[in-house]
Amino acid sequence: MFRKFVEGLVFGSGFAISFIALWYVAAYSIAPMIAGSFVQSYENQLPSKSAKTPPDSLPSSHAFEEPGKQFHELSIEEQIEKSSVIALARYEKSDDGKMKAVITEFLKKDPGVTIYYNIGDEYPGSSYYPNEGTVRGDGAIIFFTGSPASMRMAMTYTGNRIGALGDLPVELLRNKCKAPNA
Repeated sequence: MFRKFVEGLVFGSGFAISFIALWYVAAYSIAPMIAGSFVQSYENQLPSKSAKTPPDSLPSSHAFEEPGKQFHELSIEEQIEKSSVIALARYEKSDDGKMKAVITEFLKKDPGVTIYYNIGDEYPGSSYYPNEGTVRGDGAIIFFTGSPASMRMAMTYTGNRIGALGDLPVELLRNKCKAPNA
């Protein structure tokens, strides 16, 4: 009886090792080929670098991205430059207990950009229902790219400091957004 058990255990182990080896081969040889076709079809949808676009048109929200370089990986100066709109929102408690992110100011808004929010509007993507013991700060900074503006990144601030940017003061971000070469 014990011998049958050991034989079954050896057979099962061999089967598992074979399955893992086949999975490994598939994951590292077949998957990149499939992913490559998706990337290639996505790149075919982007405007070519040689294509001429009218000077008054704005880039789509993905047109500036370089392969391997995500928006959140850019320096704050590059994020400001690539953003078409940067909004400042303050959390306000609503009657149902929700903390609504209400846009109070546009730190940056490129001319001709279409954005579907105005000052005083709630930005639902940054609104939340508070959990006990969780504090999200006083408001949010929301970065949009392209036209119509599409949200790329948001971060909270507490008091006058943005923790995600190394405690950068909100006023300094405001000045960077207004700088001519920002």
